[in-house]
Amino acid sequence: MVNAFSRQQLALLYQLQGSDLELLATHKQLQVIPRQIEQLQAGITKYRAVLTAKSAELGEAEKAQRARNAELEMNAVQREKYKAEQREVKTNEAYDALERQIEFLNQKDGEAEDAILELMEDSDLLKAELTELEAEVDREDKKTFEQTAELQQEQKALETQMTEKLAERKAFLTKIDKRLSEHYHRWFERQKTGFVALGENGTCGSCHIAIQPQTLKEAQKYEKPVYCSSCKRLLYVQPLSPDIPFP
Repeated sequence: MVNAFSRQQLALLYQLQGSDLELLATHKQLQVIPRQIEQLQAGITKYRAVLTAKSAELGEAEKAQRARNAELEMNAVQREKYKAEQREVKTNEAYDALERQIEFLNQKDGEAEDAILELMEDSDLLKAELTELEAEVDREDKKTFEQTAELQQEQKALETQMTEKLAERKAFLTKIDKRLSEHYHRWFERQKTGFVALGENGTCGSCHIAIQPQTLKEAQKYEKPVYCSSCKRLLYVQPLSPDIPFP
């Protein structure tokens, strides 16, 4: 004779277990989403850091170019000063000495002009790279914003789902025997896996090992808790009569 109350208790406990496993999975998903958002933000931060570095590199190139132009201006002033002095000197030696200074300035001008041309080429290249980077950062920024919004929406949906599951869980608990519930919770808190194992076709649905004939016979009576000899889970076996609901 099947004990209807005990069978019903197993059925309720099995439903509670399903709800708790879904809650556990939802909780894990909710823990993952903030990390995913952090990774997205870290990615765009990295792009912006590259953009900032490239902008600073362009700034240094332009600064060096300004310094070289200032050098040319100073050389021009000094050259005019030497030429004015040449017009006033009385000896060839003094004139030649000033001429050598002017030639030295001319040489430095040539070096400065070559450097300016090189810096201008570098600046043009950096500006092109900067423009490309800015466009890339804009694309990544938009992509990150959209993906973050999707994750936040998913997070909100999961939180709603979790609230509903918690209410569902509370309803199950009021119908389950207290001692059975306590045993279940001790297992679940320790193992984080199902406590109730379905027994179908003479096999434990958890460890997939054949249930011993005597154990199966006892479990089908639903008179007392019967456990799998292999995985130690509470067995909720398929009834002998097909008219009895299962699971």
